[in-house]
Amino acid sequence: MKKVIITILSVIYTISGIAQFDKHFEDKTLRVDYLRKGSKKEQQISLKAFKTKPGTWAGSTTHLLDPFNYGAHRVLVKDANSKEEIYSRTYNSLFEEYIATEKGKKKSQTFEETVLIPYPKQAVEIHIQNRDKDWNFVTEEIFKFDPSTTKLQIVKNDVEVRQLHYSGNPHTKVDIAIVADGYSINDTAKMRKDFARFVKGIMKFKPFTQHKGDINVWGVAAISEDSGITNPLKKQHLNTAVGSTFNSFDIDRYIMTFEIHTMHDVLQNAPYDHIIVMSNTDTYGGGAIYNFYADVTTGNDVEFVVSHELGHLFGGLADEYVDPGVTYNDIHDLSKEPLEPNITTLVNFDSKWKHLIEEGVPVPTPIKKEYLRKVGAFEGGGYQAKGIYRPMIRCMMNTGGDFCPVCQEALEKMFKIYTE
Repeated sequence: MKKVIITILSVIYTISGIAQFDKHFEDKTLRVDYLRKGSKKEQQISLKAFKTKPGTWAGSTTHLLDPFNYGAHRVLVKDANSKEEIYSRTYNSLFEEYIATEKGKKKSQTFEETVLIPYPKQAVEIHIQNRDKDWNFVTEEIFKFDPSTTKLQIVKNDVEVRQLHYSGNPHTKVDIAIVADGYSINDTAKMRKDFARFVKGIMKFKPFTQHKGDINVWGVAAISEDSGITNPLKKQHLNTAVGSTFNSFDIDRYIMTFEIHTMHDVLQNAPYDHIIVMSNTDTYGGGAIYNFYADVTTGNDVEFVVSHELGHLFGGLADEYVDPGVTYNDIHDLSKEPLEPNITTLVNFDSKWKHLIEEGVPVPTPIKKEYLRKVGAFEGGGYQAKGIYRPMIRCMMNTGGDFCPVCQEALEKMFKIYTE
């Protein structure tokens, strides 16, 4: 009987959510391109363009307000007249990583950002929000959009979009777009093989393996003028479709693109919740930002790197390793719980994974053989050796292996938001 009641409530919730979507939105996408300029001391946000995309809205039509407290930023859409909150999504950004560097503490720099929202039927306010010192969201800038009067910028391209893995309607699936970068016209056969390798990586580890039927994967077959990827340390500067580059923020293997608006232009014809840039180079590298995008090279360990970066991109998971080569400073406030679900300061451990720890396992947990396969709280994670604790000694978000039970629980919760 309890199961029946839960099922009925779920159906009622779904119908209610769809009714809210139909009330406020059309089944298509509004793209908001803007600039974020500043340093750790201050920042300014300015609108660049409103754009629209062909096809349907790729996101959920039932879960319109983000239930997770992840990310440094949030886009919040309000009805312009009633001020009702009708859509939200949290995310991280390149800017947030920049201000954690020495350079970002003092020197101002401009970064491109893009958010996608369902296309409003009436006038709305689009709030771009940051967190304050207490980690509450506060509005930094408001963009006003009225579908009857606001000018839209039209984006047209003929980039081929391939259906690599299809499970059904984008409204109830996680739609991942893989965009090729650094593939010249002579690299098309390699591109096809690399698409297949990336799809295999997405599906290889739990819980993604069990959710193959909840995932669509699209291949965006962009052709670049040059073959390969920019690497400043090797004085190699190439002209590629979305501008991927090594040595981002002075970390040699950290490959990202800063050409966010161009990337979304190239992706114009694909439905997507998440973006993975497939960078054509054998040199090891990767990077990902929650609800922003990931960038992965095509060299060795592709399946592991794709899965690891998907943990960041899709699940909001933190890195669980300590890396002296990472140049971020003061990245964690040890007086608060980190926003990521898989690291803790133990300040409010009840809100994290305390419920998954077996009786008799001490907290903090010593790194000993007897706890090798146990969930605990092991010191060292999130790039810091002291004061930050991770759930297990080994995990996909650390040195490899499967996603640990804590990470799997967080990923399962995320899947529900996209598929129910």
